[in-house]
Amino acid sequence: MSVNKFILWAPRILSILLILLMFMFSFDVFDLDDVWYMLILGFLIHNIPVFVLTIALIISWKRPIVGAILFVAVGIFYSVFMLIRGGFEMLSAVLTLGLPAILIGVLFGLSTKRHLV
Repeated sequence: MSVNKFILWAPRILSILLILLMFMFSFDVFDLDDVWYMLILGFLIHNIPVFVLTIALIISWKRPIVGAILFVAVGIFYSVFMLIRGGFEMLSAVLTLGLPAILIGVLFGLSTKRHLV
């Protein structure tokens, strides 16, 4: 596989995996003892970032510069928010979700540069 193909497909595949990971995390709401409509509402609220990143991925598929900007912005926002909210105890959350989003954004940026050259 050539480097160009790797840089083209890596951010797309990694973003799909990140979205699926976030979707999987949203199922923890069903561990609560609550009425069914509150569980469904909690599930939908937990999936708002999944919906946003899915829309970002759809747009980024053809316009990688948008993906570069959005994924880096989301990764930095999430990382800063978690570190302010929980301090360095949240470092594992930052490394699990924030850092991969930034990496995906960088890969989308490299993909953009490859298309321009």
